[in-house]
This record gives sequence, C-alpha cells and structure tokens, in this order.
Amino acid sequence: MQDPKDVLEMERVKSDGVSWIKRPTGGRAVLHFEDITYSCVFSKSLRFMGTSVQESYRIITRGLIEGLNKIGVICQAHDSYDQLHEVKREVKLPCFLAPNRDEIMVDGRKLVGSAQRRCTTGVLQHGSIPISDYYRKLPEYLNISDKEREIQRKLLQRKSVSLDELKIDVSVGTIIAALKAGFEESFGLKSVTQSWSNDEIAAIEKNISPENHSKIT
Repeated sequence: MQDPKDVLEMERVKSDGVSWIKRPTGGRAVLHFEDITYSCVFSKSLRFMGTSVQESYRIITRGLIEGLNKIGVICQAHDSYDQLHEVKREVKLPCFLAPNRDEIMVDGRKLVGSAQRRCTTGVLQHGSIPISDYYRKLPEYLNISDKEREIQRKLLQRKSVSLDELKIDVSVGTIIAALKAGFEESFGLKSVTQSWSNDEIAAIEKNISPENHSKIT
C-alpha cells in the first residue's frame, strides 16, 4: 500500500479537516463525500458468487445495475480497460477512473468505482456511487504537480458522472433500498438488516484511528 504522506497534500488535508484511511483493497486515493458506498464480503466457498476476480466482479455488477435501474438510472456494464488504459499512459489516473472490465457506465461515463481483494478463504469487494460531483475535488488533495492536477480534473469531468448530473432526485434511503432490492433479486437471496455490535464498533474505531491505520491489511 502507498504511504499517505507520499500521496496526499497533507497540509491541505489537515486544514480542510479531511480524514483519511488505507483500504484493504489498496489502490490509489478516492475522495468520499456525498456518495453511497457498498461492500460485499463472502466466503470463497460460495461458488455462485464467482471463482475469479472478474467473475465475481461481473456478478456483483449485475446486482448494482439491477438496483440502479430501480431509481431510473439506465446504465450498462462496459469494458473501460482499453479506453482508459490509453489515457493511463499519459497521466496517473485517479482511482475512480482506473481501467477495469464490467464497469458500470452511463453513456460512456463511469458511475460506480469498485475494487476487490481475494484472500485464502474470502472475498471483499467495495465501491462508491457519487451522488454529487464533490468527488472531483480529489486532485486538490493529492501530492501532484499543478499540470497533473488540471489533467485529472478534466478527466474526472469528462470520463465520470454523478447521480445529480443524471437528474436522479431521490433520497439516500431510496437509493439504499433500491440497491438492496437489486442484490436480492440478482442473487436470489433474502436480506436481513442487522446493526453492528458494540464489540464490532469498538474494533472498527480502533482500526481506523490514524495511529493504527497501518494495521488494516
């Protein structure tokens, strides 16, 4: 994983009160604000969830698309690899625009950014769906040149999109309910809502503290 001090403009991060954390899936920086995040954690023994990175990615993408369709988002699974790989040769891409296959896109613009990690017994995939365009402020917090910052701003504007820009005017609760229903229908499962236990909350808070961020691996 990258050292945050090498990646982030720490003075700007501190002055704006922006918190940071290393995520288990690694990769480059993502700015989370006014977005919906999701995560899927499952055992490798669940064969119907896929037996490879790409197969699991494709299956989870179907659930996300099913949910997004319910709030009026007409999106498709699209291969952004070739298109964005060419751009990647010219500039270090923001994580949200990292090339991948089976990306969820609307008219050629990326709507959902996802990452996956597989270990010996389990799989984690998580990602985010921007509600507003605030995520495009990310270059302001990166330790990069002014030229690269401007290139990244333009790329995020041209190659990605938010729900607000798609005129999806629904509540956060409605979005969450739609995604939940999409996963249920796509996977053929019935969801159960369960709150975090006190022990789980304590473990999370311990791991996300700045002094312990290096323990999240």
